Order: sequence, then C-alpha cells, then structure tokens
Amino acid sequence: MRTGTDPIRLPHASDGPMFSYAEADEAAHRFLAALAQGRQLRYHADPVEHARRNSLLLLFSPSATEVFKTFLTRMPESRRAAWVELLSGGVSSEVFGPLTLAERQDADRLAKGLVEARRRFVVNAAIVLALIAGAVVGIGIGYKALPGDERRTAGTIRFAEIDDFSGVPGTGVAAGGAPVADPALTVALTEAVAVLVGDGAPEERLTVPPFDRFGYPPGSMRASLFEYAGRGYVAVVGPEGFVKTACLRVSVVTEGLRPLDTVTYGPCVNPVGREPVIGCLGKAVVLLGIDIPDGEVALPEGGSGFADAVRVQFLADGGAEYELLTLRGTIKVPVGSDSVIPRFGGAPGDLVSIDLGGDSAVRGSDCIIGAQVV
Repeated sequence: MRTGTDPIRLPHASDGPMFSYAEADEAAHRFLAALAQGRQLRYHADPVEHARRNSLLLLFSPSATEVFKTFLTRMPESRRAAWVELLSGGVSSEVFGPLTLAERQDADRLAKGLVEARRRFVVNAAIVLALIAGAVVGIGIGYKALPGDERRTAGTIRFAEIDDFSGVPGTGVAAGGAPVADPALTVALTEAVAVLVGDGAPEERLTVPPFDRFGYPPGSMRASLFEYAGRGYVAVVGPEGFVKTACLRVSVVTEGLRPLDTVTYGPCVNPVGREPVIGCLGKAVVLLGIDIPDGEVALPEGGSGFADAVRVQFLADGGAEYELLTLRGTIKVPVGSDSVIPRFGGAPGDLVSIDLGGDSAVRGSDCIIGAQVV
C-alpha cells in the first residue's frame, strides 16, 4: 500500500483552538499524504471520502490512529464524528452487513479516548491561558510586525489602491489608460475535465476525451483580470464568434476553491450563479463583471476565506456520452505577490483593444465598452 521502505513520519497536531471546517480538512489531507508515503492517490476534496476511496484505512495501524487522535480532538463535532465512524468500521463495512458488537465496542472505545484527550487538552489550555494573559499586550505589538500570510487581511487577487479621481470628468469611469494585461493574472483554458454519464461517484467516471469533442481546442481561449470603473472584470478572448456560441462560467474562489461569486454567460444548459454585467463585447472578446472582495469573507458553512483565485471555464456540450465536458484555467498568484488587477479607462461606447498575448491564433480583439457598466 505504501511506496518505499523508510519509516513513516506522521505529523502531530499541537494543542490549540478548534479547527474550522477548512482547517480540519486540510490537516486531515496532510496526515493522509504522510500516511500514504508517496503512493499515487486519486484526490477527493472530502478527506473522509479521500481515505475511503483510496483504501487508506488499511494503513491506520494502532500507532497511526493514536497520532491521528491529536487532530480529531481539535476538529468540529461533525467532522470528528465522521472520522470516528469510519475508523471504527462504520459506513463502508456495513455494505457487508450490520456491525458486530465488537465493532460497536471499538467505536465506543475510540470515542471515549477522544473525550479523555479533549479533557487533557482543556486542562493544559487553562494553564497556558494563564501564562499568556500577562503577555497579551506584547504579543499584540509584535503581531503587527509578523510577515506574510500570518497576518494578511486581503486575498491574493486584489485591486490597486484607489487613485485620486479629482479633475477627471464624470464619476471616474474614464480614469485609466488602455487595457494592459498582467501576465501573472492571465491564463489559457487548457485543463480538460470530462466525466462520463453513468452511476457512481464522478471521480470514478473521469476520462480523457478527444480534443475535437470540445468544439474549441484547449488553449484557444485565454482569460485575464481587469478593473473598470471600480468593478472587477474577467476578459475572455477566443476564436471569432465564440462569444455567441460558448458557455462560460467564472468563479472567484478561496484557496480551497470555495466559490465566493459565480457568473454564467452564453447559451448554457445548466447556468450556475448569476448573470454578469457585460463590460465590453466584441467578436472575439467579452468582459464579464465579477465581485472580488478585498478582505476576509465569512463562509455560510463556518470559517472564512479570501479571494485567492479566479477559475474560468468553457463548458462544452457533452451530448449523451459526457455528464461534464469542460476546459478550465485558474488565475492564481502566491501570497505576497505584488500583482494587482490592472485598471483601464474609457466611456461607454468607446472602442478598446484587449490583447492577452500567448501563442494562440487569437491574441486579442477590439470591443465596445457596454452601456450597462456603471
């Protein structure tokens, strides 16, 4: 089940506050990756499903389970319950019949062990809290000097600071020069994803289709980010006429690909999200308005996230053979990057040229700024 013969070095979770759902899943994935020790795995966003579908439960020895308990004690109740059930033989084993009394007792022992571990954590936390109380002021001052991601308050996809619009006619719509794409915020739609029609989990029906099934070959569409009149836009450039026939979906997502805003444009069978404001439209380019939050956003399921990436998809017609047929590209920059969304100007009705570079047959196109833009 593992590759190599080196001893497994499993990560431990140190004492601390409860994980958010995203933090709990990320920690579980790190543990599973260490446990598999280089084995080729089929990734699943849900770590419980990831462990089940890759048969990783076979690697949970008693010692590995004890280490994993350090993570379980800090997980939200629903996440902890799912892992306890899985590790005690629930769900998947019940395919072969109800659990035996011994298996139920194993589950009880695991749950009691977690309660005891949590009780020890509470006692230790109370002692640590008393020590920390006297240093709160100093920590607060030092926190301001912390580098990087430890104190970030904005996503990696962000706007430039607001310019002084004084002396510019109107409301600032005309502020800025011609559109100039930032290569760091530009991507080609080359990631082909296809899911066959059928039963079972979608991950089990992934396939590699012939490129001619997409209608537009991978790489023939490119996308980049712009700012116009205080709003974020995704420019999509492609073959002439694609703006009338292609179904496009754009999402602003967190680091864990949790969508914060999604828009759908074109003749789509199953539109997701909302209709976008059209910022500019030409024969081979369209600008789709998208909401890109500046700071931290609270998530409905709990926790929070930042605007860390923009995913752009062309959704092809899969016919009777494919449940999903799409070409994707993700615009993402690392934490600490100095890339900001470039601003351009002009008034409604002006003709502007969008050039996203690249080696594709269509590098860019002219478009007319739409009257919908406010």
